[in-house]
Amino acid sequence: MINDQAPAAAPVHDDAPLVTGSAVGRFFLGLLLLAFAGVTGLFAPLLVMASDSCFEGDARMICSPGGQQIVGGLPMTAAFVAALLAVVGMGSKGGAGRRCLRAAPCLLVLSWVVSLGIASA
Repeated sequence: MINDQAPAAAPVHDDAPLVTGSAVGRFFLGLLLLAFAGVTGLFAPLLVMASDSCFEGDARMICSPGGQQIVGGLPMTAAFVAALLAVVGMGSKGGAGRRCLRAAPCLLVLSWVVSLGIASA
């Protein structure tokens, strides 16, 4: 016997905000970028020690004071700006957050390429 008189189930209203994969992904990507910025800020300026083999009249870029300042200062500045971009990217939901999370690793890699290029030339 089928009971057609049974009450229908009450609709479920879930007003809790959803935790999407993009929010969790932004968080972990931001943490990874912060770690990369920390490694860059700590170790990339040590490339200045490539100037230890310089001698009087050496024409290499690392042997000039300007080259040494670039190799020492560029990674520190890039690490600071990339860390700021990572924090902004973790906190923003829209396209600006995604752009910040894309710009941070590009900035860090560019600073490594420039510093290694000057130090090895």
